[in-house]
Formats: sequence, C-alpha cells, structure tokens
Amino acid sequence: MTMHAVLYVEDDPVNALLMQGILDLRPGLRLQVARSGAEALRLVAEQRVDLLLCDQRLPDATGDTLLGELRQAGLAATVPALLVTAESEYLAADLARRGGFDGYWSKPLDLAATLRSLERWLG
Repeated sequence: MTMHAVLYVEDDPVNALLMQGILDLRPGLRLQVARSGAEALRLVAEQRVDLLLCDQRLPDATGDTLLGELRQAGLAATVPALLVTAESEYLAADLARRGGFDGYWSKPLDLAATLRSLERWLG
C-alpha cells in the first residue's frame, strides 16, 4: 500500500487532533502537522508532501499568502492544496481562489464530505 503524506498547517492543537482522527479512518495516510508558516516552509523543503491542508489564520502567516511561499520552497505545483478555514463559505471560496488553492474545506468539518474529498484528491 502506498503511504500518502499529508501536511496540515494548523496552530490549534484541537483542530490538529480532529484532523488526525479523520485521517485515521482512511488507511495509507500519514499526517504531519506544522504549527506555523515557518515550520511548514521547513517541512516542504525536507520531505515529500502528497496533499497540503492549510489553515487560513496562523500565528505568522495567512493561508492565502503562504501557499505561494510553500511552492517556492519546494512544494510541487502538482501537489493538491486545500484551504481549511472557519470563514464563511463565500469568503473561504474567495480566499482559496486568490491564494491559488485547489479548493477549501469549511470548519467544522463534515466527516463524510471530508473523507470523499480525500478520496478525490489522493485517489
């Protein structure tokens, strides 16, 4: 079985735990959590990432501006990137589009929809 590496840029430990619980329901996924934009930049330079999940509000960055920096730091253009945010649906869609994300997930996450989306992005 192929292991897919998922990087979640999220500073809230509860949200990170919830995401781990969701990803645990799908075999073959390994979650790495970066608690800041700076940590995410270091991680994408050091290891393979198959899917990027990025919170909008981080202590040192905003998700919609961080993606471009992550791409420059080594995150391949072919790696799907999703903005994960508690913003309204309209604002989330706008931030994701402006930031170059492939899509977005709205918090609180819908379990069934999140699992379907993982299937779509990781096959």
